[in-house]
Amino acid sequence: MKGSFYCKRKAFVVSFFLLIYYLALAATIKSAYAYSNNITKITGVSVNNANGTINVYTIGSPFYKGYLFKKGHKNFFILAFGHSILYGTGKKIARPFKNVFSVSYSQFSTSPEYSVHIVIRQSLPAKPRIRTVNLGNNRYDTVIYILKITKKFKKIIARHPEFNVFIDAGHGGDDPGGIGPMGLPESFVNLSIALKLRKILEAKGIKTEIDRASNINVSLQQRAAEANRSGANLFIGLYCNSVVVPYLYGTTTYYFHKNSYQFANYLEHYISLHLNLKYDGTLKDDLYVLRFTTMPAVIIEYAYISNPYEEHLLASSTFRQLIANGIANAVLKYYNLK
Repeated sequence: MKGSFYCKRKAFVVSFFLLIYYLALAATIKSAYAYSNNITKITGVSVNNANGTINVYTIGSPFYKGYLFKKGHKNFFILAFGHSILYGTGKKIARPFKNVFSVSYSQFSTSPEYSVHIVIRQSLPAKPRIRTVNLGNNRYDTVIYILKITKKFKKIIARHPEFNVFIDAGHGGDDPGGIGPMGLPESFVNLSIALKLRKILEAKGIKTEIDRASNINVSLQQRAAEANRSGANLFIGLYCNSVVVPYLYGTTTYYFHKNSYQFANYLEHYISLHLNLKYDGTLKDDLYVLRFTTMPAVIIEYAYISNPYEEHLLASSTFRQLIANGIANAVLKYYNLK
């Protein structure tokens, strides 16, 4: 009898704790379910060029905060949506508006809290106006009004100009360009100088874009189109000269449109003088990337890779650094950039 009593008591205690456990589990599941119902679902982000707005469509009332962020000469506005999940994949849209360089959005985090960020890289250091419109049926449209340049903002931009250089690293991939007598490919030389030039300019606070950062083939049409989309102030093509006869040497700079001549001429004189290379002239030529780019555009052929001595120079990392330094200094001095 005594043993039976203890067995019944033990069974009761076990049943009691199991009941507590299942009640706690049910409460947790209910809480988690309630939390998931409170998460805002971002179903779409669209750019409206006609109205000058970015529209963020959600199911559920959105909770967000806006932040201004500055990195060097770059201005960012970040709109952070809390308790939010992005349906679909993130995206980056280049140059959607005159005063906006890019708009990107993505799932920023899932732990400890779901959040989605809309990042606007803009020319103006100010917050845009935002309002949320209830569309009914628990659907909302959060409208971001892109800033317009007023007289006040023109003064701010004048004090903080942004200069953008597009770097064209000639040839690449299955197009090696000229090949030197010792087998040095032009595509390698151009890419090496382009990467060095980009590093120098960005260290000086100059924004850069580049058409290739590895040994890949980029068509002339792609190079021109990317340059035009970048909003660059200046296009610089980096190439070597190459001919059948091995005794030609020196540096040559090309231009096509009139607005490119003055910098082309300045660059040609600067490089030939500071690198002690033969001045081979500033020439007008109907080259594709010079004709079809919308900004001042030049191509510099810094040396003849077909010349044994100049190929030897171009094979030196030190000499390629000197070329990059010279081009960067010419840009900084000609455009009076600090």
